Amino acid sequence: MQRRPEVVLWGAGMVAGVHAAACQALDWRVAAVASRTGTRAAELAERAGSKAMTFDELLVSQLGDIAIVATPPAAHVDASIALLEAGYHVVVEAPLACTLADADRLVETEERVGRPVLYSEHLASAPTVDGLLVRVGGIGALTHLSARATQPPPSWRPADGVDAHWGGGALFDLGVHPVGLTLRTAAESGAGRPVSLSAAIVDSGTRHEHGTIKLHFESGLVAAITARWQPGTTPDWDLQASSASAVLRAELYPSPTLEHNGNPVPIGAPIRVGGPSLVDDYGYAPQLKRFWTNIRTGRPVPATSRFGRQVLDVICAAHWSAGRGAIDVPLPFAGPRDRTPAELFDA
Repeated sequence: MQRRPEVVLWGAGMVAGVHAAACQALDWRVAAVASRTGTRAAELAERAGSKAMTFDELLVSQLGDIAIVATPPAAHVDASIALLEAGYHVVVEAPLACTLADADRLVETEERVGRPVLYSEHLASAPTVDGLLVRVGGIGALTHLSARATQPPPSWRPADGVDAHWGGGALFDLGVHPVGLTLRTAAESGAGRPVSLSAAIVDSGTRHEHGTIKLHFESGLVAAITARWQPGTTPDWDLQASSASAVLRAELYPSPTLEHNGNPVPIGAPIRVGGPSLVDDYGYAPQLKRFWTNIRTGRPVPATSRFGRQVLDVICAAHWSAGRGAIDVPLPFAGPRDRTPAELFDA
């Protein structure tokens, strides 16, 4: 029987709580919870049946095998580097970082240490998206690819604007997911690498911010990506890929479903009576299980910090384009690497 890993949580907010629940669903022990706020660490540790610690205490504790970094994005890179250096297998939440320069530091450390970092695009492990990714390579050359995410603005962001030091607005906080899913789908379909983009941001810095990206690939495919804050709405997320002969559509919110040419495709276990679960239906537990399998077997991790940097590269280029009237921007982005997306938009 294979050994189950033990996990430590770096951060004690809402997302860390979801990761704790995913570990419990997998019957993995959460060995410790660390936070800059002792009270929050203690609260989550009690729920998870683990110990509360400071960040410094965790680094010297040698507890656990996997460390999950679930802090605000500006703190992701320094924490991930410290944990890699301490010997952990690291999972880092999206967005990977707030600047490409910081992302570069993590990529360089991961490659030097030789231990893969999992960039947590959990939706790629959701049964609906996983089903689409498995099938998309078999429907022929893509003629259409789109990803869309609309939901109410989060309570943890300021109501009256975007903090440039945080990173950005809808295309950063929310857009990392449709951008990541678009890149994964294009890669699985054989569309090649992204070569350029243009983007627009409407109502920047407000609770109604709406960002769109036209992302061009080597094959000639042009993908459409939308990320939008819309107060009072029900979350509405989907991913669609089509060729001359077939259409695949994965709906994530409000209820996960997968269709092939309009026909439902059975995926995983039936949705619970109470509604979909973040842990199972949106990929948190499957993602962790696959990461541990990859570690044990030596198989490649499909989304490392290099992939997280590619997602951020697209987002930075999109803000640069949107701030200059939707100009075409070649990829990889050749602009300033030490600025956040919001700073690039305003520059």
